[in-house]
Amino acid sequence: MLQRIIRSRKLKALVLGVLDPLFIKNSNKILFVVKDRTYFSGSLRVVCEEYLKEKDDTLYVYKDGQCQKEIKEELESLGVIVLDGFSLLSAFHILTSGVLILSHNPRDAHISKKFKRRKIINLWHGVAIKRIENLMLDIPTQKQKQLNNNAKLYDMLIASSEEDKKTNTKAFGVDESKVKITGLPRYEILKNDYQLGKLLEKESQNIEAIKAGRKLILFAPTFRESNISAIEQISSDEWKKLQLFLKESNLLFGIRPHPYDIKHLPNFISSSEEFALFESSEFSEANIVLKHSDILVVDFTSIWIDYLLLERPIIGFAKDYKYYLEEERGFVYDFNIIFPTSFVDSIECLIEEIQKENLIDTTIQYEYATEILHKHDLNHNFSENIYQEIELVRKNG
Repeated sequence: MLQRIIRSRKLKALVLGVLDPLFIKNSNKILFVVKDRTYFSGSLRVVCEEYLKEKDDTLYVYKDGQCQKEIKEELESLGVIVLDGFSLLSAFHILTSGVLILSHNPRDAHISKKFKRRKIINLWHGVAIKRIENLMLDIPTQKQKQLNNNAKLYDMLIASSEEDKKTNTKAFGVDESKVKITGLPRYEILKNDYQLGKLLEKESQNIEAIKAGRKLILFAPTFRESNISAIEQISSDEWKKLQLFLKESNLLFGIRPHPYDIKHLPNFISSSEEFALFESSEFSEANIVLKHSDILVVDFTSIWIDYLLLERPIIGFAKDYKYYLEEERGFVYDFNIIFPTSFVDSIECLIEEIQKENLIDTTIQYEYATEILHKHDLNHNFSENIYQEIELVRKNG
């Protein structure tokens, strides 16, 4: 069986590279590519929904791994064909699709060759504030070769603002004409009138049930490449201080780990009513969780850029703030300038910031960051904009 023989991404890319010239690409065949260790969510979900509204053609979703059961069932109920894992069938659909829409890079679909009749659209999974792709420092030779090859494959990328377009043009090594300032399609999910499917409606109701009428403070740290998890950096005594404050204030502290980070609460708070875990396997859509959050506590991940559009309080918190800035991958912007508020590095200071959050005028305080990182506000039709841009590429090249 092909699936048992070929396991590595390198071998899969090699096999598809040999077979690729033998298959005709169908410009009406659109395939959405989900990176392993992630979920069908965010911009991929919103663009897929827009295509389901606008076109009658069958859509395909491919993941080099198992698609989450609930997501797969909902997609199939909408007529989408879900391709679980690498197989002869999924290879055939990858090779014959005229449009590949992805959120990371073409290697997630094992594609390494350019064909005029196949268009590759990258809905990069966030606004880059940390160094990505060609902007990374000390890139190994083999990695640089992959990045250079990927640059030849892209027909279109998206950006959130003029500054983000400049970043993505450099990061992905493409001509600026290929980068469209559509805003991220997933911003649609933040709108009050966004139509939830069955799965997201269930997730939304679960969040409200967990909140039980309380304000939700969401802590959403990024993963560490050279340090222990931000969650593990907090000691038992610190968790106790925070728990006492939350209980007295009738607040809920939600924790959403990065998909690559730990997926459980520390033992001390695992059964506490003041804390809740919003892990991505159970709450697949980050912007649904953001939508129900009253305050966002964040470190160096870019999730706060989405949250800016909601004009709600953001608090910077990292115990390893200095270490991260000096030892991790580095930033596209001067982080101390672009981050919309100040950072704290202790639980005591975090509690103080939460206590004064009602005094923050986010519209004024966050104006600079919003202007740099967003061209459009929530009145913009992100899904229609991206659909029109993809269709121009699909039809006209």
